[in-house]
Formats: sequence, structure tokens, C-alpha cells
Amino acid sequence: MIKPSSTSVFEMSAAELTETIRHTAESLIRQAWDKGSYITYFDKALCSSDDMMIHEYRDRKELVRVLGVGKTEFLKVL
Repeated sequence: MIKPSSTSVFEMSAAELTETIRHTAESLIRQAWDKGSYITYFDKALCSSDDMMIHEYRDRKELVRVLGVGKTEFLKVL
């Protein structure tokens, strides 16, 4: 178990905050993948427009276009 920091997140440097939340983020990603789900994020290098996102599954990454809330169009496997 991770010991909580006594420092407020508002007083942490970017590096300190990143390290503090890294374990939680990794755990949430594993939980999503264990359920067969994916994580979604924007990657400036892979997305050529603002309406594109990456859906990352445990075994693959997909480039999708966001059509609306909860609606995407598959573009390609990365």
C-alpha cells in the first residue's frame, strides 16, 4: 500500500505529482484492460486532427475519430 504524502498536491512539483499518481493510474489502466476495455487519450504525434483519439487495449492501439459523445469511427490499428 502506498503511504499518503503529507504534502498538498498544490504544493508539489510536476515531477512529485506525477510520481504520486503514477501507481494509481497504472492500476486503473490494468483494471480497464482486465475487463477487456480500453483507455483513451490524445497523442499529438499520432492524431492529425483534434477529433482523433487513441483507444489503447492491452494488445493493440487503434486510431479513432470522435463523432460525438460515446460515438467513434474506427480509422486504423496502429
